[in-house]
Amino acid sequence: MKGTPFKLKTYTGPNGGKQKLSPAARKKKSIRDGKSSAVRKSEKATAQVFRRKKTKGELSGKDVHHSSDGSMRLVSIAKNRGHRVS
Repeated sequence: MKGTPFKLKTYTGPNGGKQKLSPAARKKKSIRDGKSSAVRKSEKATAQVFRRKKTKGELSGKDVHHSSDGSMRLVSIAKNRGHRVS
């Protein structure tokens, strides 16, 4: 069988799936988003190194929390969601 008989659609929203920004605002947004993605990649890499140093028993149901002072600690997954660095 080739392909699917169903038509797969993505939600495009009322604006055709794009934000309607001025050229200046679009440029500022791309710079801002690029910086935050670089920070996020760095945080993910340091968290991965931190987790590798722990044993499996310590990691059960835990997530790495980055504090504003740069330290990291293990906290429950539920407590580490929906907020930025404290």
